[in-house]
Amino acid sequence: MSDVNFQQEIDDQNWQNYRTWFNDQVAIVSVNMSLIATLTEFRQSNIAQIIRRYERDENGLPAEASYHAMFSQLLHTITQLCALPDVVYAGHILSNGKSQQFFYFNDEINLLETLGQLSYDELVIQQDPNWDTYFEFLLPSPLEHKMTVTEEILDTLTENGVNLSEPQRIEHNFQFDDKDDIERFIEKCNLSKIQFDRIKYTEHKVKLDNQNKVYLLKVEQELALNSQEIFTQVEQFELLADEVSARYLGWEYDHSAQQGTYLN
Repeated sequence: MSDVNFQQEIDDQNWQNYRTWFNDQVAIVSVNMSLIATLTEFRQSNIAQIIRRYERDENGLPAEASYHAMFSQLLHTITQLCALPDVVYAGHILSNGKSQQFFYFNDEINLLETLGQLSYDELVIQQDPNWDTYFEFLLPSPLEHKMTVTEEILDTLTENGVNLSEPQRIEHNFQFDDKDDIERFIEKCNLSKIQFDRIKYTEHKVKLDNQNKVYLLKVEQELALNSQEIFTQVEQFELLADEVSARYLGWEYDHSAQQGTYLN
């Protein structure tokens, strides 16, 4: 398989990239989401972590001058290892001056033979029959997912000419199974430092699509979107929702009465 064809295969897969923090260091994570849908097809019980150092910027991420060479090396490693019959690529992490690639496999002899033709700084091989690294380490948490989508929404708004420095109406949406939890949530909001205009919720449960009936709640606020405050709000609401067994669906931004942008 050529590098070009394999690159197309990689592009066609369901990848999610997100920014997070590991050990107080900013990190960019790329995870192969397609493995979830096809998990039952795989029986790999070992994981290989391939580590390389790169030229870093002030945040520990790859310096602009080193990006092309680093990603070419990552792609070449994927091409070589995934040509083996039992190897699947789970994803990679860029942080603190190091790239870490993760591959699940069974045949260590074949893997080491192929790795002998590649250059890297460190190799860590462990048993991981339940894919804990993938599910607990690489996959984004609900909060990480919301942070990533928030960045994407703000980028889109900027591209569309929206002035993010002007206060905008933000609506945060929640679902509740128990009405008593709504009262607890409202009390916690009032006791917190979160600034909001009003809270609205349904008096009775409503049915959404094929879901069970739930109570809906909306927190409305005026907020400029040109600072970290929207990210702080998302994190605070995620934590508050967890405390009262609610589900934080995300936020909606309306720049007109007819159109909104949603975070799910």
